[in-house]
Parts: sequence; C-alpha cells; structure tokens
Amino acid sequence: MSTPFQINFRREAFRRERAEAGRRAFGLGVWLAYFGTLAVMLGLYSLNFSELGARTRQLQRQIARQHALNLGVAAWVPSGDDAAFVEPWAADAGRWRDLLGRLPRLLPAGARLTSLQWNPDDASGGERKLLLTGVLRADSKLDRMAGVTDIAGALARDSLFVAHFHSVRLLSTRTHEDSPDADFQLECR
Repeated sequence: MSTPFQINFRREAFRRERAEAGRRAFGLGVWLAYFGTLAVMLGLYSLNFSELGARTRQLQRQIARQHALNLGVAAWVPSGDDAAFVEPWAADAGRWRDLLGRLPRLLPAGARLTSLQWNPDDASGGERKLLLTGVLRADSKLDRMAGVTDIAGALARDSLFVAHFHSVRLLSTRTHEDSPDADFQLECR
C-alpha cells in the first residue's frame, strides 16, 4: 500500500540544526573577517617598517659617504668681501614681498601676469632687472595698446617701484585679431 504523503516528525529538529549551522557559519565568517583584516593590517605595517628601515640605511650610507668626502676639506668661511657682496641680496626678501604684494593692486581688472623673472640675463652683480610677462583682456570698446601702456605708466609712477627701479619700459606687445587679449612684456630696471 502506498501513501500519498509522508509526515516528517523530525522537521522541527532539522530547522533548529539548520539555524544553528547558519549561526556557526556567520560567526566563523565574522571571525575570519576580523582576523583576516588584522593580518592584512599587520602585514602592511611590517612592509612599511621594512621600507622605513631600508630608507634609513640608505640615508645613513649617504651621510657616511658625505662625511668621508668632506673629511679632508676645511670648512668654508666667507671673507668680509663675500659677506658684503651677499648682504644686499639677502636683505631684498622684505622688499620683494612688498613689491610682489603691490603688483595686483597696480594691475587693472582685466590684466593677469603669466610670468615673473628676476635677472633673466643671469648676470652676476650689476643692476636689478625684473621681467614681467602678462595678458590684458581689454573691453572691445577700449584700445588694447592704451591699456598696456597704462600698466607700464602705473608701475613707473608707483613710489615703491620708483624706489627700486629707475625705469619701467614696455618691451613687447602682441594683439590677437580674433580675441580681445593683448600679450605684453615689461622690463623694470
């Protein structure tokens, strides 16, 4: 005789075992994730430590090599003439800060500097020379060349620039036919 259905009397025990196995698998997963992350972190710290040790040894070798090279050389002590030659250049830091701080206030709204060069000829000693390169975006109704000459005039009239440079001259200008921009180059001596 065949029965159309079967009754599983152990179903509740099966569900409990399955729930318990799920909890154990989840706990094992959390444990593996925690200790796996810890192992990765410790591995990264050990790699960092070994790299730091290698870099330290490299720097110690370089320092020892420099000491060995400098062992036979006497320390350089500048003469009075050398110190007098360097003194005006070292004292210029405050003046340069003032000059460069003044430039944005002297330029009109559409002008921007693209380059500042100190001593572009690379001549030692002699007079100061500052080369300013920039772009002026003038209004389409105004003359672009007049705007550039106004910048040169403003620099030439400024008391701080006059105190440091005896001449400000316009070296070159270039206008673009299709845009309102004018490139300019000024020299302060």
